[in-house]
Amino acid sequence: MSTGATWMLYGAAGYTGALIAQHALDQGHHPILAGRNASALSALAAKLDVPYRVLSLDDRAALSPAFADVDLVLNAAGPFLHTAMPLAEACLAADVHYLDISNELQVFRALYDLNPRAQNAGVAIIPGVGFGVVATNCLARYVSDAVGGATHLEVASKAATAEAGPGVAATRQVSLPFGGWVRRNGGLEALALGSGITAISLPDGTCTVMPLPTGDLEAAFHATEAPNITAYAAIPTADEPQSLRSHGWARATSADGATAQAWLETGESYAFTAAASVRAVEETLSRSLRGSFSPAAAFGAEFAFTIDHTTRIEALAAQPVLTTGI
Repeated sequence: MSTGATWMLYGAAGYTGALIAQHALDQGHHPILAGRNASALSALAAKLDVPYRVLSLDDRAALSPAFADVDLVLNAAGPFLHTAMPLAEACLAADVHYLDISNELQVFRALYDLNPRAQNAGVAIIPGVGFGVVATNCLARYVSDAVGGATHLEVASKAATAEAGPGVAATRQVSLPFGGWVRRNGGLEALALGSGITAISLPDGTCTVMPLPTGDLEAAFHATEAPNITAYAAIPTADEPQSLRSHGWARATSADGATAQAWLETGESYAFTAAASVRAVEETLSRSLRGSFSPAAAFGAEFAFTIDHTTRIEALAAQPVLTTGI
């Protein structure tokens, strides 16, 4: 579904960026491809028959002028600790919406701090429009609403991939030195990395998870205002059966002890990221959003379930109830 607006995909020549570019084309979009690798960009642009621009984040003065004729920039270039703020600052200077597929706690905190400036500029800043955050954020909003406002919230994700792209490993490498974090009584509290390991039930069996400094933690707070939040990530095991089903999970508890939990099930996580990020571009360009948002705060709890082959499973009484996307 083309929006008629002009948008740019930064990091288009990377593994995930190329998937997003292809999906965007399949949906009728013709984004401007951008990044640092001129040869890779030109080859991809020629294949897709779309324009491209070579842009280095080291040349900050050239970024905002390069965005003068676009309405939105989607950043797919990780590690986002290095790319998010230069691009977001350039977007603010050019009055352009900024989205990314990051899942790094420090990135989310920095981008959410830009909220007053984004409101003044009349643009949206929405990090985390890929699988890891969309899956948990929409569930978090859903279960928190189900209990009338969560005081305690837990979220987790487990990504299944046909082929692991290099960006995930690079992102984890730069994030792990920040240690483990949880939110307690409204503030962030440090944990020793590796503490808090537990097991949760997913549709395909029991999964071992541990708290990691991911953007889910900040996004869940933004979507629900729950003062106590733990964000987990799955710990892969060698004997784990191979599957191309990815999952999210959230559990909310209210002040009076009411609980609700729900699961998301979808296919390969990179395919979900490509579809969700392009859908987020469409939604952003069709709405009047001003400020910094989590995906669920921007687009609602049902956003994840507009993605093909994505299902919500709810633990209601003894019989699971399925809510299925298109």
